[in-house]
Amino acid sequence: MVFRVEISQFLRQCSVCVSVTAIVFGAVSPAVLASTNPPVERSQLADRARRPLFSSVKVVDLSQDNLELAEQLEVMPMIRQLYDSSNTLTQSQRAFLREKVLETILESYFDAVTVQAEAEREQGRLEARRQTLSAKRDRAVEVNNATNFFASGTLNTVGSILGFSAKTPPFPGNLNQMLSGVVASGMSLYSLRQASGGKTPGEGVPTVLAELFGRPSDEQTEYPESVWRFFHGRAPGSATLTRVQMLEEKWIRKKELEPHGSAREQQKIDLVCGVATERKVMSIDDITDQINMITDVSTVAGLMTHHLRDLMRLVDTDVLHLDP
Repeated sequence: MVFRVEISQFLRQCSVCVSVTAIVFGAVSPAVLASTNPPVERSQLADRARRPLFSSVKVVDLSQDNLELAEQLEVMPMIRQLYDSSNTLTQSQRAFLREKVLETILESYFDAVTVQAEAEREQGRLEARRQTLSAKRDRAVEVNNATNFFASGTLNTVGSILGFSAKTPPFPGNLNQMLSGVVASGMSLYSLRQASGGKTPGEGVPTVLAELFGRPSDEQTEYPESVWRFFHGRAPGSATLTRVQMLEEKWIRKKELEPHGSAREQQKIDLVCGVATERKVMSIDDITDQINMITDVSTVAGLMTHHLRDLMRLVDTDVLHLDP
């Protein structure tokens, strides 16, 4: 009997060795291995063929917006002169025109980036101010809720205790319960007022919105001429509106500005532009509107850098070696 048990154990060990050997030396079919190992997930990222690092652009390939910006920056006549095959320009003359065009494009690029940087700085300052008001509002609401709970509970308890005594007339207990309802209603109405947040006086610091609406500005918020021309250029998709007019319509539509002719129109413009005054205060909603509007200004200034990049690609080094 013991001999049979030893034989069976020996056969089981041999079968295990055979299975391991089969796996190591590839005797097991791929289907079996695939069933034991989970499939490897493949990335869904797309790939594309290698392209030139800095491809050049021809004048005929420029979009209408790029052409308009080149006209606003007064470089389009020089670009046409560079690429006009009928002009007999020397290489030094071509180099001078090219450097002049590049200088204008680079200065305009840094002008747009400067407006973006100022807008982002103002956003950070206003975000901190909004968070401070939000924290005060949340604290006031918490105190209101705790006071409401404590006062209502106390008055209800007193009213119920007075109702247990047969010698005590029902009026005091009913009065306490009525006062409990009055306190709860009053505190609830006050909490609705607190939910809108506190108010803070205007800082009196001009923002990037100030000059757009004719309010006083300073050196940091005044628009460079190149960016000013871009903002007041024709908006894409519109035959009559400029980019800044399109922004104004958007702000009114989203109720970040008051409609034209309303009683609070000028006051709201003063608030978002940072006009110094002691009588006007800003709520959390006003600060949020101000942040959103400044963000839109930064976005439009960022679009200008895209057009300047296209113009930069237009003035390639090959223009210096064009045959007259």
